[in-house]
Amino acid sequence: MNAKIEVGNLVEKSRFPKTVNETLGIIAYFPFGVVLVVLRIFIAINALLLTVILSNYPNIRRPLLRIMSGVLGLIVVEKENSSSKNSRVLVSNNLSLFDHIALHLTTGCFTPTTLFNTPIALYFGLISILTNDNPSSEITVLKQFLANNDKKSLLLFPEGASTNGKCALLKFSYVPALISDNLQPVVLRVTRPSFVNINISVLGSNTISEVLWFFFVPFTKFEYKLLEVIQRSKDESNETLMFRVEKAISQDLNISTSNITKNAKDEYKKIYLIELAEKKAKNHNRHVTRDNFEEDPEILRMAAQVTDVLPYVPKNVIVANLRRTRSVDITITNMLDGTVKFTPLPQSSKPKTTTKKTEPNNFGVGSFLERKTKLINEARQRYIKKHGLHHLV
Repeated sequence: MNAKIEVGNLVEKSRFPKTVNETLGIIAYFPFGVVLVVLRIFIAINALLLTVILSNYPNIRRPLLRIMSGVLGLIVVEKENSSSKNSRVLVSNNLSLFDHIALHLTTGCFTPTTLFNTPIALYFGLISILTNDNPSSEITVLKQFLANNDKKSLLLFPEGASTNGKCALLKFSYVPALISDNLQPVVLRVTRPSFVNINISVLGSNTISEVLWFFFVPFTKFEYKLLEVIQRSKDESNETLMFRVEKAISQDLNISTSNITKNAKDEYKKIYLIELAEKKAKNHNRHVTRDNFEEDPEILRMAAQVTDVLPYVPKNVIVANLRRTRSVDITITNMLDGTVKFTPLPQSSKPKTTTKKTEPNNFGVGSFLERKTKLINEARQRYIKKHGLHHLV
């Protein structure tokens, strides 16, 4: 067990490879991949119909589905030195969304799921455990499944989540040991063509994205190997039994075990997605700010003149209107007559100056024009004084 391994070492954050040659290969292949996606979507629909129609004929259904899966790009190969299937409970490492499909087509095992009810789940090589959140109830359902189906077996993924399979496994749960005392480890490896070496599973990716990229590549090869059955010794604990299974799989894969759990990966994923969203928002705001204030010095100059007259108007509102009008006078008029809506900025309180009571009526048209003209003239005088342009007046 390697204590230095972190969650980030067990996941992929990018779909694409980092080398230039592999990236160029994907670019060259891209048009062919798009065509494959379209064709395989229609083929997948037919495969689903075939799954339902032949659900009562497993001896016919599985070979036909394996052929159709090959057309969809799912190639399953059993390693030469693989052992015989001698247990009804198989335990495998988890690499992708499609692991249970590949192993169901070859071994006939059923995998627990909470996505579908039992009738629908069985069509896809799954067994529904939709009871409640009590783990003991799930274990009861799986035990009953084995007891009521003598010829069927279970495939369990005790990691609880997928990894990249490059450096370590997630810590195994004890569920398989609660179901059976005889467990058969399954070592799973997944590869893709070198010229389209797209990562099969990416942190934060949704199901639809995973399926479409799966259809995009020419094929994905699933190679599995059955190891010798591991039996519980006398008075052996569930933890010790599962550690032996975990160690057998990790040694065959030539990777390490770890104390990193599914919950730790979920927490890492949550933090990663939050940071990614914040980074995107920050980049967007920086782009908007640059567009609004930095790209056009003339707009910035005119915005300063409008702010001198109307300091309570937000600068972004002024800039947006100046982009349309290209005129200080028109923008000031738009702000004063309500053409442009805005929320005034808070102003610091100042002592009121004494004014004569002979002010014009604020509600008259004439008084409005007078106030607007007065404000514009004041802005012009301040501008002339500021830049020393009295000799031009």
